[in-house]
Amino acid sequence: MGVVDYSLNEKREKQRRFCRSLYVSKDIKEGEIITLENIKSVRPGYGLHPKYLNDILGKKANKDYKFGDRLEKHTF
Repeated sequence: MGVVDYSLNEKREKQRRFCRSLYVSKDIKEGEIITLENIKSVRPGYGLHPKYLNDILGKKANKDYKFGDRLEKHTF
């Protein structure tokens, strides 16, 4: 019936800053377990979408992260 398009056009790109994403709330060392204590869901939405929260909880970080760093897919 139609084609689904998930790409971000200019309008969606501007609205993305009002979404939430996952950021580091406490320094994380490489190999440390990711928990609710060291990540938070905050604005702007330029990092990993909060829907991935359960996927990354309990995983080990693949590098050092500082307070305020945004999480991305390659974090775990």
